[in-house]
Amino acid sequence: MNKKLILISLLISNTAMAEKLPDFLDSADIENASFVCLGETPDYSKQDQKYVDILWDETLRYLNGFAKALTNGEQAHCLNSDEAIYDTSAGGQKFCVMERRDMQLMVKNIYQVLHNPQSAKICFGARRDVNWIYSPGGELEQKSPVAQWAKRMSFNEFFKQKVTNKQVQKQGKIFTDNFYKMVTGDEVKMPSAFPYDISANALPNLWAAAGWFPMYAEESKRNDKNFNNVRGGYAYAEIIGHWGLLRIDSINGEKVGAEVGMTVQSVDTLYPFHNHAISEMYYNMRLPACTNQFKSLAIKADSPLLETVKENDKMRRVRFDAGQPNVDAMWLSGSSERDPLLYFHQNTIHAFDVDGSCEAKPEERAIVSVWARSNAHDTRNDYGTTLLCESAKQPGTPAKKGETIQCDLSKLKW
Repeated sequence: MNKKLILISLLISNTAMAEKLPDFLDSADIENASFVCLGETPDYSKQDQKYVDILWDETLRYLNGFAKALTNGEQAHCLNSDEAIYDTSAGGQKFCVMERRDMQLMVKNIYQVLHNPQSAKICFGARRDVNWIYSPGGELEQKSPVAQWAKRMSFNEFFKQKVTNKQVQKQGKIFTDNFYKMVTGDEVKMPSAFPYDISANALPNLWAAAGWFPMYAEESKRNDKNFNNVRGGYAYAEIIGHWGLLRIDSINGEKVGAEVGMTVQSVDTLYPFHNHAISEMYYNMRLPACTNQFKSLAIKADSPLLETVKENDKMRRVRFDAGQPNVDAMWLSGSSERDPLLYFHQNTIHAFDVDGSCEAKPEERAIVSVWARSNAHDTRNDYGTTLLCESAKQPGTPAKKGETIQCDLSKLKW
């Protein structure tokens, strides 16, 4: 066991905990908070606890940096808030992200964890018993004593044993072989709102051992609407949330809706048009290899650009002409240095187009993001299931750029 690594990690955690509470939070809600966990947390031996502690300390470091970024905008018109793009039509519409109550509650929940680390830790576990989250393997795992201890099934094994589509398998192997290069190196850079680095460059154990899920790779009816290179070239990990390492049901009697983690999407891919009934946000943490490499489209559910073609008590089916003459202007560029924060309201239709033609070695590169959902506890609204849009002309097939697409939006309850 690397004693120096443990000591450094503990010092980092203790430094974060000693910081003063921001004045926009009520200390009565934060100090001595009471936590109720989701499920049972396993007991660890003294030897195992050392690895769990490293993972916990890097988790606190990640959450602290994320909360500070959200509340540390550089725009004079945003008070205690970063600025986010929420709709890319009409040149892009922005707002101060902390104006949203769901975001205020998520930041409050994070500070409740940060200022009560021992109480919150009862809800934290390495999740070694979960058989559907995986290790990227390779160099990322080789450099992490925690990931080696966790002994999760590797991406290599996953794509061989649980994926039947040969093209997805092939893409998955490329993704697996290059995952370490995708999430580390000089190309990975934090947006300026972050107080320090929370990437795999700085938190190697968390990124290696959080437990990753290639959520589109296995066969399902939903994945018929996805592209094979995305199915084999995308994965996410959840740190705090219902499927994450830190699983909290409620704090001080209030349900916790925060899900916070990270995503990796290979270049040369279009993450398809999709929507979900839960709000979501991304911080881009990649320097682009060329201008306009990372493009996003986001159309709010109440946009006049959407045409309703079917409706019942559970959903509203809408169509969007993704080939209209001015549509290129709706795809906005972003990076870690340019409009890095995206926020999607419930039922916003969005997609990510990542160009790989300007990369010297595109197989080694991906867009890497800090990811979060803020109100995932609201089970009335589909618990955040990602619904992929489809071709309006050929339903059941992926919705492509340049054609009319259709999407089923959940009827929200409130």
